Amino acid sequence: MNGFYNKRDYVLLTMIVLFTITLSTFFVINANFIYWLVIKYLNLNIKYHVSTQLLMHNLHVMVTFIQNPLVNAMHLWHYKLSNGAYEHFTDVRKLVMLDYLILALSGFYLLICAYHKTMQTHLWKLTDYLKRVMLVIGLLMFICLIDFYDVFIYLHRMIFPNHNWVFSPKKDPIIEVLPDQYFLSCFVVWFGLVFLLLISFYLAGKWQIKKKEH
Repeated sequence: MNGFYNKRDYVLLTMIVLFTITLSTFFVINANFIYWLVIKYLNLNIKYHVSTQLLMHNLHVMVTFIQNPLVNAMHLWHYKLSNGAYEHFTDVRKLVMLDYLILALSGFYLLICAYHKTMQTHLWKLTDYLKRVMLVIGLLMFICLIDFYDVFIYLHRMIFPNHNWVFSPKKDPIIEVLPDQYFLSCFVVWFGLVFLLLISFYLAGKWQIKKKEH
């Protein structure tokens, strides 16, 4: 087995996984329709006496802040942020910038592989590993869906040890219109996109195997 796979294969596999994860993250961050659907489903605009337009505008402001390095301030309509909340958004911003950097590097690597036809000649060798990756991601998705709240809290404690992610509705009422259902929906869409992308690479590899057999 070790002689069958070389370093280039493992690097390609790593880049494919990184690309699928970071591209899915990019899409979910910019998928404003998820929040719009949550607003309508939970009637957030009615419950908190604000307009849907205001909520969508604030989402746009938050998303712009965390993914645009040229934007250094975040001014929300109708809502004020505490220093701790602003620091948390800044921490999230750093993670998003890292995600986009990895997306750019992995995407560039895959483009080079496609140009040199490495994808066409090596992808078939990765089908078993891609299947294992999908099984692991499926298991993680199952765990998240069983107890999303505890998983969500655990991840925040692990990634943000400064506890600025704990928003008080009195100090930061914006958290009231960012319910758990929104983040759960984002997780579900994210997992779905990762699966679709990995399956695409997997099927492409299987197609290469069939082509070799003929």
